[in-house]
Amino acid sequence: MKILRCVSVKRLLLMSLLASMPVLAAGQTTSQARQLNSADLKQIIGELQVVSSELDQLLAMSGDDSTTSTSDVTVVKGDYLSALARKHLGSASRWPELVAWNQDRYPSLLKNPDLIHIGWKLRMAPPSAAKTSNNAPASTKPISLSSARTANTASFAPATSTSARSSTANNAGTSVGTTAGVAAAPDGSLTSRAVPAGVPIIKSNSTVLHIGDSHACGTYGKAIDEMMRETGATVNTIGVSGSSPSWWFNGTVGKSGYYAKDENGRVDQPADWRTPRATPNLKTLIKEKKPDVLVVSLGANLIGGSDAAIINQVRSICQVARENNTQLVWVGPPDGREDKKSTAAQTRLYLALKSAVSEYGATFIDSRPYTEYPATGGDGVHYSGTEGSRIAREWAKSVYNTIQGK
Repeated sequence: MKILRCVSVKRLLLMSLLASMPVLAAGQTTSQARQLNSADLKQIIGELQVVSSELDQLLAMSGDDSTTSTSDVTVVKGDYLSALARKHLGSASRWPELVAWNQDRYPSLLKNPDLIHIGWKLRMAPPSAAKTSNNAPASTKPISLSSARTANTASFAPATSTSARSSTANNAGTSVGTTAGVAAAPDGSLTSRAVPAGVPIIKSNSTVLHIGDSHACGTYGKAIDEMMRETGATVNTIGVSGSSPSWWFNGTVGKSGYYAKDENGRVDQPADWRTPRATPNLKTLIKEKKPDVLVVSLGANLIGGSDAAIINQVRSICQVARENNTQLVWVGPPDGREDKKSTAAQTRLYLALKSAVSEYGATFIDSRPYTEYPATGGDGVHYSGTEGSRIAREWAKSVYNTIQGK
């Protein structure tokens, strides 16, 4: 009530001061009225700022830390930290600040920042020093992606996992979102579609450009290409082994595999996979093919990069899609075997990928639930052989079904 009263006083004060401003007198021009009111307006603004500052100080001293403030937001179904950060702080990438500002209320955020629960009251501004339980100044320093992940690298496990069950039980709430993503899928993955459930993204009159790395050159890329063509859409698929997003802007020459299939079904795949091929320029491809849907199967080759490097590379593709009014679907990399790509490293990669993609409101598909890598055989990264090819085809089918809202 104290807070609401102070806010009401502010509004009344503003209305009173505005009402006291001179109005246009008979015979005065608008220009003359503006000149006449200039000094008065400056004085009014100055007085309002002084009083507003005093009221803010009163607000900071009123109530204890459990008191709900005007900066609090109650979590509802469908909320997630990056969206709240985008709405209230102006940037989805500022979600770590929300963790820092609310970890005293909900300690599980620091250990498991991917989970928030219905009914939580989250601060959208740093708590004042007067409201902290130990009367010490509250830290407003944003935490990094890496520090938020340190305590729990398996925080994106399906909802049936031990960590997810214990988190839900301890907080007596319903998990509704993820740190870096749009809302988590029912299986606990980071998958989210930018269109309503049941609405296909690729239609018979769509023009689709699919770009990717070595997985797009193999069974997965060829299988999903066929599925997309079966809709009647015009499809172009290009895969460059070893590629990361930056390659698609700087024309890096790949020497470990290339595959392309154009809108007429013509395939370009060198007999010798070591044949050097320059990576096509994405901006040129979009200009030539004019896709209304861009499917990107990239990210695996970013696993060793810093969070900032990953996010910046992903943003570059997202921005091109936005500038060309092209609907973007980003397919995350598949699960790799633990001896090649640790769960912690893959989780870290996914957090950064999703953080960037979610800023643009694009569809993001978490491939890990569809791709359990065989315990033996293969290189631990690529899917080959009878079992690997089966997994790759199932992966392609699951990704396609997600794109189409099935």
